[in-house]
Amino acid sequence: MAIITITRGLHSGGETVAENVAKAIGARCVSSEVLVEAAKTYKVPEDKMLQVFEKTPSFWERMTESRRIHLAYIQATLADWAKDDNLVYHGNAGQELLREVPHSLKVRLLYPIEHRIQRIMDQFNYNRDQAAKFVDQIDDDRTKRMRYFYNEDWRDPSRYDLFIRMERITPNVAQGMILDLVKQPEFLLGEEKVSAFQDFLLKCRIYALLAAAMVGRLSLINVTVSQGVVTLQGTLTSNEALIEELVEQINDMEGVKQVNNEIVVGLVYQEWNV
Repeated sequence: MAIITITRGLHSGGETVAENVAKAIGARCVSSEVLVEAAKTYKVPEDKMLQVFEKTPSFWERMTESRRIHLAYIQATLADWAKDDNLVYHGNAGQELLREVPHSLKVRLLYPIEHRIQRIMDQFNYNRDQAAKFVDQIDDDRTKRMRYFYNEDWRDPSRYDLFIRMERITPNVAQGMILDLVKQPEFLLGEEKVSAFQDFLLKCRIYALLAAAMVGRLSLINVTVSQGVVTLQGTLTSNEALIEELVEQINDMEGVKQVNNEIVVGLVYQEWNV
């Protein structure tokens, strides 16, 4: 049993590695499926959910929270799928979405740029200049998105447990390296990691609840969960009745032992609506 994220670069062919790894360990293998499921679960138009990871956020999107709200739904959905400890995710931002999972194995497959250019030329009938420009645009958009969401650079090797340069490594060898590493104690769900995973799952579910109830104000709330004890912090202009209702809903969640509500209802500088 394992939880593995594989960052591969669009149009690299790395999805085959992910699929073969998942098959070898009998795990569920997903990518954009999580976006479709999140849209269904949280009753968001599917096209809106699919846009979350597509392009650089516009100026207006940076001023609102629309993509961050959808991201909360995606993370909650992915966390629910990970609770069975049997998942290989090779979609966007896996290394960040599941970063707090204590035993997740985060892999980056770095394919040579020429490899990706050739695949795009073959797939879209582009000339080399068009394909090279397309690769640059894809990677630039991803870099800006990750900066916007996490203030991190997805290309940074320190964001991964295993960084494989695919110019000299065959897919079969890469698969073997991943399968060997995921058997190590660091990437197994031992008793000492169960509580940390449950806290992560609760945190994701709470943020999804807050995203739906507090449109435009999600960034003003901080949620921490430790051993099932939830702490809510922030300053909002919302009425106290809404906060109390949310606290009651969180208290009713499976696994919640206590809720410390430290949200202050008062003045804030600005709230943006979606």
